[in-house]
Amino acid sequence: MSTVDRPRRAVAGLDIGGSYLRVHIEDADTGDRLAAETRTNPTWGALPITGRARLIGQALRQVTPADVVLVAVGVGARGCDSDALVRELRAAVSAELGPGVAVAVCNDALLVGLAAGREHALSVIAGTGAVVGGRTADGTMVLTDGWGWMLGDHGSAPRIVLDALRAYTERLDQGGSDPVLRPFVTGAFALTEDRRLPAALKRSYESLGDLAAGVFACADAGSPCARQAVSENASRLAGNVAAALRLGVRADAVVGAGAIMVKQPAFRTAFAAGLTAQKVSLPLSVLDAEPVLGAVRLARLAPLNEQEQPA
Repeated sequence: MSTVDRPRRAVAGLDIGGSYLRVHIEDADTGDRLAAETRTNPTWGALPITGRARLIGQALRQVTPADVVLVAVGVGARGCDSDALVRELRAAVSAELGPGVAVAVCNDALLVGLAAGREHALSVIAGTGAVVGGRTADGTMVLTDGWGWMLGDHGSAPRIVLDALRAYTERLDQGGSDPVLRPFVTGAFALTEDRRLPAALKRSYESLGDLAAGVFACADAGSPCARQAVSENASRLAGNVAAALRLGVRADAVVGAGAIMVKQPAFRTAFAAGLTAQKVSLPLSVLDAEPVLGAVRLARLAPLNEQEQPA
């Protein structure tokens, strides 16, 4: 076969969250983008490992151009919350794609540092969810928080809204008020009186994160409850960074991502102050690239990772 007839070699990255799947494919030699697509992915959490591998294989087959041969695939996926789960999905994807395609898998949070061009960074996500992730010197994955908004996710949009509401009701119990936050609460939940908030909250919990921008606006306008929620969440997230470092994560930087981290300067300022209070002196930056590019970088490291796998 001549060089002209030979298909282009490509690497693919996938960023898979709880409701979306992003694919980015680029030329393995030149780095040129060959294809990219974002699609909904509502069933990910309910799929078994084999089903997840089939979904990944199907997406790659549909998005990869016909004249392209994949040589490596990187997957950053929600739910890969331990090294055992990472190995399980990697084995299933390798079986789905067959020999000749190197596969590397990580938790989707770790894509943040990789997308920033750093192999040894603490990835910090503050958006719909919140988690801190990194690896120790021997490659062991460490995650702090990421427990979901009912148990944790400090720094996430839903958690900030809930904590502002909690501070508001505590203030009411003490005979106080928050004249800045109250109109927002009554409007957001269509309340005629404060005591109807619990019932309204039950009906609205799935969209709580959408109200975070309003909480930040109230904080800017002087609401003590909103300011408390923002400050405490930023401090807890900074504490999770310090905890990850105590657990042995190897890091030369902290890289943040997610809508709260990117779009709310007040939160970034509070988070940076929290890192200082925790005596974390690593440089802090906010990701300015798509996390899926971290999965492409993971794919480029996959051939090396394949060689390191035990026989």
